[in-house]
Amino acid sequence: MARDPIPRDPHSGFAANRLALGFFILAGVTYVLIVLGALVRAHGAGLSCPDWPLCFGEVIPRFNFKIAFEWGHRVLAGSVGLVFLALGGLTLRLPDLGRRMRSGLLIAALLLATQIVLGGLTVLELLAAWTVTSHLVMGNAFALAVVFLGRRLARLASGDPAPIECDTNPRIVTTFAGALLVAQIVLGGLVSSNYAGLVCPDWPTCMNEEFFPTWAGIQGLHLLHRSVGYASVLAISAAAWLTRGHPISGRWLGVAAIVALAQVWVGVTNVLLRLPVEITALHSALAAALVCCVGVGLREVWRRPSADD
Repeated sequence: MARDPIPRDPHSGFAANRLALGFFILAGVTYVLIVLGALVRAHGAGLSCPDWPLCFGEVIPRFNFKIAFEWGHRVLAGSVGLVFLALGGLTLRLPDLGRRMRSGLLIAALLLATQIVLGGLTVLELLAAWTVTSHLVMGNAFALAVVFLGRRLARLASGDPAPIECDTNPRIVTTFAGALLVAQIVLGGLVSSNYAGLVCPDWPTCMNEEFFPTWAGIQGLHLLHRSVGYASVLAISAAAWLTRGHPISGRWLGVAAIVALAQVWVGVTNVLLRLPVEITALHSALAAALVCCVGVGLREVWRRPSADD
């Protein structure tokens, strides 16, 4: 049976819908920001502004191509932060709605604050592998958190049917797929930050017609990234199959399975074409899309009826 909308007056319902749209748009801009960050990395522009938060000690420096790329990335990131604060403030001004959204907003705010710190450390630590990787992971986590906020606001505005609970097996497999995807995002960041993208220049073998010449060093890191990638595709596909009867998670995980297959193809192309900028950016874009699809699917398989959700 459908639940009543939680905002109980028309104004609150309208405001919640508008705020939900705002968070969805912000998630889209954050997605663009993640891809732009990949382009900054691919163009070797990560230290074009060697200081932080200023650029050569100025708010608006003299531009060349790389400086404009890095500076534009920073400006867009700052804009995302300001818009999030504005949307969060507007949400909290609605008493009933704000109370129910408080915890989600707090988590997203903490992710954003951590991401800002990591962005600065990425520059100050001269693109250290741990900062680059952490920055990538946190950016994807923040984007997913914003998607969750938009979805919850939309539910609170209109009321929706009580969640259909999944069986144990789909939950376990989807959780496993989510864990593999997190590991794969981390490994992808490490491969990129350690410049290990071409240490295995062939496919499906690594090099010299060997599949696994070594598990040591950056070549081992690259091979682990490939192996976890294949395992992720299988796990996501299995999760999509097991949840195919679920009205929400089945759709999201079905899309995730298609995106995962495309991601493997793009990853192979990236190696065979020797890391062209456009393919590298597409690889990051598909990874961010996977995080969103699998994240929402995982949230839905575990969602249970409650008074507030």
